[in-house]
Amino acid sequence: MRVSRRQTARCRAAALFLGACIASSGCVYYNGIYNAKAAARQGDALLRGANDGEASVQFQLSAARAETVLVRYPKSQWRTRALYLAGRGAAFSGQCERALTQLRLFLDVSGTPADDRDRARVALATCEFRTNRIAVARLRLDSLVDAPNPETARQARLWSARAAMAVGDRDAVPQYLRDLDAGTLQWELIGASVAANEYARAESLLTAQAEASVYRDEAGRYLRDLWLSGRQAQVETIVSRFDRSRVREEQRASLYFAVGDLNLRAGRDSVARLQLALAAQRAGRDSVVFREATARLTALRIMTLASLRQLDSVVATQDSVVRATPFFQRVQEQLLFVSLLAGKVDPTGASLYLAAEVARDSLRSSPLAEVLFLRVAREVFGSPLAAQALFAAGLIRSDSAAIWNERIRADYPNSAIAAYLRGEDPANRADFISSPELLRFSWTEGARTWADSVRRLRGRARSSVAPIRK
Repeated sequence: MRVSRRQTARCRAAALFLGACIASSGCVYYNGIYNAKAAARQGDALLRGANDGEASVQFQLSAARAETVLVRYPKSQWRTRALYLAGRGAAFSGQCERALTQLRLFLDVSGTPADDRDRARVALATCEFRTNRIAVARLRLDSLVDAPNPETARQARLWSARAAMAVGDRDAVPQYLRDLDAGTLQWELIGASVAANEYARAESLLTAQAEASVYRDEAGRYLRDLWLSGRQAQVETIVSRFDRSRVREEQRASLYFAVGDLNLRAGRDSVARLQLALAAQRAGRDSVVFREATARLTALRIMTLASLRQLDSVVATQDSVVRATPFFQRVQEQLLFVSLLAGKVDPTGASLYLAAEVARDSLRSSPLAEVLFLRVAREVFGSPLAAQALFAAGLIRSDSAAIWNERIRADYPNSAIAAYLRGEDPANRADFISSPELLRFSWTEGARTWADSVRRLRGRARSSVAPIRK
């Protein structure tokens, strides 16, 4: 391909300009200031969108680029501008030790643009806030809430509101916010209200976010805090509000999962089942929420089964990604413990009795626990644990308690349980001492076998994971 004389001349001129630029401080602007300004503009745009996290990355980049000018060209005509960009970038990226020095040096320079000075003062106040000089920061920010530049005024009002929250003056926050669309700060206010046990305020703010179709990942955490403080009905109302809003399906799924999991832990199985089903329905099949919700729904199904074979079948039919969730792995390990205890040859019946207890307390499968307790009485009739097993079965299903208690009185009249049912002191009965000893010994042996099995299973699971290609 032939190159024209004009193209050759342009290339030569560009090369000469570049050489001159590199050789002189006249190109400081192009080497550092220009790029620092570009990153700062992106950071400001992200701040306007209440995306503080990504804004911090851009401001850190802006500070680094401006600092190269301060280091390489300390006497350049661009030094003051570099101080401004480096200090403001450091402040908004949380590097306050450097920011405080650079911003004060900038503000000591006379004749700089008023708008730049206002923005630098806001940045300085953010670092005063972060270094616990909250009163000083709030005073400085209050002087800037009506700054001529609308974005400077907006940032001053946001940080003034944060300062007010930090000292517990939450009533002042609405005055600072006024008509601002201060998304990040609203969530901070919700968190501060929850932390201060001001639950009604937090619920009102969360409801407002739901009505505005504004969702953040913090919502699930705040709802859990409210739920654990005894505000279950209010939490479920807020989740319903979010469900009727325009937030994305996966966000609705996250909230239903969070509350469903809490209800599951509290033993409110019917409510948990409904909420977890909604979570699985609204989440994408490849999502973490879908897998975790499905794992818990499977656990709820296991709670209704009365046969180890049925439980094993349900586990085997689950997708491998569901079985790999930490929650479901715990369920599988608990099921393994029940199976090991129930399958052990033990003439005392202690291992079978313990299998029933684990099924009842860990798997929360009352039907299986009842079957296993009754097996103790049926298969090891002469065991000191037989009467105790019948009594435990009666506690699971109250409508059969009278039948089993009558059988205890008839078949095991000398047992501690029979004495207890007659209103006598059970402590002088032989099985009152022997039964706990039998259970303690069988538990120690069973737990050791189970722990070894779990270690082997976990090692096998880790080795089955394909290595990541570099």
